[in-house]
Amino acid sequence: MSEVGKAFLAGLGRPDPREPSGLKFPRWKQGTWDGLYREIGAGFYKDRFYCLFGKGVDRLSACLEAWSFIVPPSKGERMILGRNAYGAILVLDDVGEPEREQTCILDPLTVTWAEHDQAMFTNLLGRWLPEQDLYPPFHDHALYQQWRKESGEALGPDEILSIKVPLGGLGGQMKLSNFLVEDIFNYYKTTAPIFAKAKAQADAASKKKAARPKPRGQSTSSSRPKRR
Repeated sequence: MSEVGKAFLAGLGRPDPREPSGLKFPRWKQGTWDGLYREIGAGFYKDRFYCLFGKGVDRLSACLEAWSFIVPPSKGERMILGRNAYGAILVLDDVGEPEREQTCILDPLTVTWAEHDQAMFTNLLGRWLPEQDLYPPFHDHALYQQWRKESGEALGPDEILSIKVPLGGLGGQMKLSNFLVEDIFNYYKTTAPIFAKAKAQADAASKKKAARPKPRGQSTSSSRPKRR
């Protein structure tokens, strides 16, 4: 087994259930993935918290299209790698371009698009995913495990724990009361106009604040009243 495969399995274990591969690389790179697939598989990992590399994963491109207000166009080929239980989508941009290939994450918890130019596909599998140090919020499964324990339920193939009010400036919190089970495609479609408007308003407010003249500071000691 390759070192990449060993590292990945040490961190994420084997998929359950295992699914057929859904990744199609350029011919020169497909053989590398085919070998890794035989070692690490594809499907659901870590009690279904991650859904990675499986058949049909490319359907999630519809979610990126729905959130085009925050997802920039790719300069090259874009590949969907998978998602987590909160609906955060893992993307490989500029596939097969050694100088530009990078991993990106569309995160509905914070309504952000994060780019990681040090994470190409192979070191994503051999380091960033198993060591969970690529965008830590993508790996935070505490609330998911709480939901599993309290509900006794499991998410369906296209279901996620969707956040009602996103974190950060929009005021949401990582509490079960702020999440509900929802179809991921419906979630991205229905929230797109709402979050696009909220983001536009927040950006406008931020620009307005930045444009305000700064209050003049206190002058030097020469202008202070002198003691008599």
